[in-house]
Amino acid sequence: MFIHIWRMRARKKRADEYEKFGRQVTLPALKKIDGCLDAYFIRVFEARKPEYLWLVFWRDHAALEAARTNLAWRDQIKKFEAGKFYKTIPLELVCESLASSAPPGVEKAKKAEKPEKVEKTEKAEKTEKAEKSESTGKGFVDSTPEGE
Repeated sequence: MFIHIWRMRARKKRADEYEKFGRQVTLPALKKIDGCLDAYFIRVFEARKPEYLWLVFWRDHAALEAARTNLAWRDQIKKFEAGKFYKTIPLELVCESLASSAPPGVEKAKKAEKPEKVEKTEKAEKTEKAEKSESTGKGFVDSTPEGE
């Protein structure tokens, strides 16, 4: 999974309008793009000036790259720039998720909903085998009543 992060400082006089735009226009448009798993529009709570983060979760890097050429994506960028909401040019980061704190089975349930062919690389298979051997090692204690 890939996460596309934007950090933006908004113009103080346009903050309310920008928040409305983000909630009512951008979020729904992003979620309709193929490969978008979820999106969050976040206000930085302790910032002295209006500051926001966008966290958009993509199925994989290919989905993110395809989204960048998507008409809906380009339309959002044009509307955002036309709105002159930002004070400074937004910082943009593309990150790859290495792990998750999701409860066991959540990831498997999501995969079951959207069956896709995924080819494992040798490196991914080795990593998976290493993780399995670590979790079944001598120091592992099951969190069942017997293990307590």
